[in-house]
Amino acid sequence: MDLDDKIRRGHRAKAILDDAVFKEAVAHIDAELWRLFRETPPTDTEALGKISQAQYFHTKYLAFFKSAMFDGEQAKLEADWKKKRRGLSDVVTAIRKRVA
Repeated sequence: MDLDDKIRRGHRAKAILDDAVFKEAVAHIDAELWRLFRETPPTDTEALGKISQAQYFHTKYLAFFKSAMFDGEQAKLEADWKKKRRGLSDVVTAIRKRVA
């Protein structure tokens, strides 16, 4: 995946994370998982294990989106740095031509 792909992917991930409906869904799932946890007797280890697994996967997909967004931000910084470096290289080449 090249830098432009990473940047686009990061923008898409940010758009998803910033989406009001997505935020509402995340809050709803969080609340539901905590409600289930609070209402489950401590002796029901099977149910608590399933709730724990659901919470784990819920946090995993959120982490995936955040990671994609971060990767896109890093790719943007790298692309900007490379562009500036190319610009400086062009300036140095032009100066060398004038001096020569």
